[in-house]
Amino acid sequence: MRILLFVLLSMLVGPAYADATRDALSEMVKCVDISDPNDRLKCFDAAIPGAKSALVTPEKPPEKSWMDWFGFARPPKPVTRPQDFGKAAPEPGPGEEITEIKATVLEFARTRRSKGLFVLDNGQVWQQLDGDPAEIRDPPSDAVWKVTIETGVLGSYNLMIEGRNGIIKVSRLK
Repeated sequence: MRILLFVLLSMLVGPAYADATRDALSEMVKCVDISDPNDRLKCFDAAIPGAKSALVTPEKPPEKSWMDWFGFARPPKPVTRPQDFGKAAPEPGPGEEITEIKATVLEFARTRRSKGLFVLDNGQVWQQLDGDPAEIRDPPSDAVWKVTIETGVLGSYNLMIEGRNGIIKVSRLK
């Protein structure tokens, strides 16, 4: 009795998994073997609706990318104006994306945790991140520091002092 029930259930469920494209093509192939032109035309006319429904393109699923994973944010819009470089949420605007700026340090100071604070000639103020292990030596009083700040990985910023090795992880304060 169980075997009979299994066979009947298999026969009922089988058509639910039928391939519509394969079925439509097999109906059209049957029509090719008909020799009478009128009967062949009728056969093709009967097979075409099944072929049309089999060839309907499915709806596109919403576009997903690897950045939609939990814990990751979408990358920010490209920065296109110098005054927006380093800000958390840049305003969209026309132009090319800015990936680095060059400036001269007008003033260098230290935070309470002995991290560097850079006041640049363009009015921007950048601070070394607390988690950055880089040690910054105080410049001589007559030294002029030329720096380059570029975008790093995952939205971070790297400051490089001309003539010195290494990078300093920074965030923009102003």
